Amino acid sequence: MNNTFNFRRFGLLLRKTIYEKGLVLGGFFVLSVVLIIFSYSSSGTLRQSAFAQSMGFTIGLFGVTIFVNILLNNFSKKSTAASYLSLPSSHFEKWLVVFVSTFLIFLPMFLIILKVIDTLFIDYYRELAITKYHYSAAQLETSLTYLTYAFEEKDNLSRMSFGSFLPTFFGLSGVSVVGSLYFNQKSYIKSALVFLGLAVILSLSVNMLFGTVIGEKTAIMNFTKAFITTQKEKHYTVSASESVQSLIKYFMMIFIPAALWLIGLVRLSDKEV
Repeated sequence: MNNTFNFRRFGLLLRKTIYEKGLVLGGFFVLSVVLIIFSYSSSGTLRQSAFAQSMGFTIGLFGVTIFVNILLNNFSKKSTAASYLSLPSSHFEKWLVVFVSTFLIFLPMFLIILKVIDTLFIDYYRELAITKYHYSAAQLETSLTYLTYAFEEKDNLSRMSFGSFLPTFFGLSGVSVVGSLYFNQKSYIKSALVFLGLAVILSLSVNMLFGTVIGEKTAIMNFTKAFITTQKEKHYTVSASESVQSLIKYFMMIFIPAALWLIGLVRLSDKEV
């Protein structure tokens, strides 16, 4: 049973999960919509749409960690964990239910909701900008742009692009899966603390290592670029080669998130043994 996959059995488990957790997940989606609307209505969208759109993406990143935690909260108590593990379905089917729910249900619904809200608000603010503040077409294109789901869009200090949102979504959902399966009680809080702790330790360690080797103050960004400040207060920027940057990018954006999801599968398998 634990090493087999049956499509009908998987479908029944997915329906059971949606039925049992549908009310909680529905309430969570309503809360997400309220937060997105609030971010658009209170972030000065008339002057700049980028911040509101970035806040929308950020809500999605926090939202997926909570969503996955809700799906796996059966493991928060021994009694519910034992009951869930005794269901006549393989560990792969249980894992796949979480994966499908996250990427084929939550993600498309969130992106559709965010796009609809963005379009409605930008239409309203554009009309207001033209009629009341006499914005030109050039001003509209620079300050009130519509949200796009394009991978080629580049990030800047005020905007999170879809190209950076999607791998981050993949990674954080993986973190939530691993945390929910390894920590039985208060898994969300413990997962967040461990993740933040490891991120801080890694960042400090890398900066200290490079600072020791170079002998100057350094600040590493995305593991591909170093900002160096000499003792004479001169500033330099050193970037890795394009091939190295691509390697690091795919390692961070694909390999690590995929590894986290696979670790979750292995951990779920161990729980059934």
